[in-house]
Amino acid sequence: MKQIFTYIVLLSSLLAKAQSTIRSNQTKIEILSANELVYNQDRGRYQICRGNVRFKQGTMLMDCDSAYFYEEINKIEAFGKIYIRQKDTVYIVLLSSLLAKAQSAIRSNQTKIEILSANELVYNQDRGRYQICRGNVRFKQGTMLMDCDSAYFYEEINKIEAFGKIYIRQKDTVDLWGGYLEYDGDTRLAKVSKNVRLTEGKMKLTTEQLNYDMVDKIGYYTTGGTTINGEDKLYSNRGTYYSRTKELFFKDSVKLTNPEYTMESDTLKYNTITKLATFLGPTYIRSEENTIYCQNGWYNTETNISQFSKGAYIEGKENRLEADSMMYYRNTGLGEAFGHILFVDTSEEITITGQYGKYERFAKTTLITGNPLAIKNIDGDSFYLKADTLIDLADTTLNQKRSLRAFRKVKVYKSDMQAVADSMVYNFSDSTIGFYTDPVLWTDSNQITGDTILVFRGLEGLEKLEAFKNGFVIEKDRNGFYNQIKGKRLDAFFLESRLKRIEVDGNGQSVYYALEDSTQYSGVNEVVCGKMVIFIDTTNRVRTINFQNKPKASFYPLEGFPQTKSRLEGFSWYIQLRPRRSYFTN
Repeated sequence: MKQIFTYIVLLSSLLAKAQSTIRSNQTKIEILSANELVYNQDRGRYQICRGNVRFKQGTMLMDCDSAYFYEEINKIEAFGKIYIRQKDTVYIVLLSSLLAKAQSAIRSNQTKIEILSANELVYNQDRGRYQICRGNVRFKQGTMLMDCDSAYFYEEINKIEAFGKIYIRQKDTVDLWGGYLEYDGDTRLAKVSKNVRLTEGKMKLTTEQLNYDMVDKIGYYTTGGTTINGEDKLYSNRGTYYSRTKELFFKDSVKLTNPEYTMESDTLKYNTITKLATFLGPTYIRSEENTIYCQNGWYNTETNISQFSKGAYIEGKENRLEADSMMYYRNTGLGEAFGHILFVDTSEEITITGQYGKYERFAKTTLITGNPLAIKNIDGDSFYLKADTLIDLADTTLNQKRSLRAFRKVKVYKSDMQAVADSMVYNFSDSTIGFYTDPVLWTDSNQITGDTILVFRGLEGLEKLEAFKNGFVIEKDRNGFYNQIKGKRLDAFFLESRLKRIEVDGNGQSVYYALEDSTQYSGVNEVVCGKMVIFIDTTNRVRTINFQNKPKASFYPLEGFPQTKSRLEGFSWYIQLRPRRSYFTN
């Protein structure tokens, strides 16, 4: 005890000097390295640092096995093999030596191991000074009890070598079983081997060899071990259990098996209190539905909430989602993706990008915002779509068709069609497209407007277009004149994506410049008719017009056509809004 006191007095003196030196330099403490960092907020806001830990403050460096780092108040509580050095300061090195000696002295001042029971005791001095204990053997040290079939008890050096049906228990901590034990009562270190089993609560760990520190309450194995907790069964080549914090740390070939999924990882950490599993390094989670990959993330086995980051993706049979990070709430079926989202659906040949995504598993809907872009293969051509918000509605129950919906500032580009609108719906089953609220659509040299426009596609491309309420078709010819057709409803028919026929139903009106050759006009047709059908030739010129209900037609020479009649009511030319392919690809 006197030796311990001497160490502590010297240690106290040197600590005071070290503190005085350090206080003169008010720089913040930095973490230079640590194998593992854990942020703990349950018992105070600090970081738990483990393995090859190194701190720096000014010219001072400090190494240790583990530490609690209170960054906000600039303090450290360090443990095991502490080594502090400072440039041109000898006493800090001495302090390291004294710390180690003080630590050793304190450990050596442990209670002695006691024999509580044994059927037979034999003192053997031939091969070493120890007692041979046989039959119902029980030892005690502090709050620790150990049972075994037989043992060698080295009372003078406070050590045990035990054999057969070993059972170690410590108050309010773990239960430990094995077939062979080497126990040092001074260091309180137990080395257990042969069918080792450790339990605490519902957690059960089995391995062939386990080292357990009774003071720090830390157990670790390096020969492979299996942990079972409820329905989860986990194997790893190496593992550590921290009984105080209820944390399990698994390393190297980690594999978790669950009835619903399997997980393979390089490193995994699990807390039995918070039920939080943390992935560190490349990790694969495989189920019948999909495969999840990430290099960093966590999963709460109690709340079924998970987070994935660093190269994260989810891959199903026909689709794949990538993002900077993802959150998934298994109980509610809600998934969220953040940053650089890439969604690929191979069955529908569509790719969607954006910055934020939300997936409703049970409703089967996906929402993507943050400058989203969709690219779909239609008839071997790319269909580009941009809007403020995209929603993929995949629920096909109740006779609903799978659809892609776009809202606000909709822009569309395809080689045979371009469009802008406030909203749009694309049906995957028949490739029907609906444009709503102030839509404008272009095909070749034609501009089409209406309150609502529906586009129908066939095997050969654009097949039919319907414009409801205030339908208006404008075609600007090569000489700058505007041919116009309007009515309550317009049905436009296409052949090989070229406009062939327009049917007007209700309040039909037309202004058409009759072009004989590239520069000569025979005149201008002005027609008012309730119903009419306009046939257009391959050069985009009107071939014939069929009037079906009391037509009123006038023919003017080009020079005599009144300027006031050259624009039908509601005329607007929106060429500046027409999307170009470069808008979507740059």
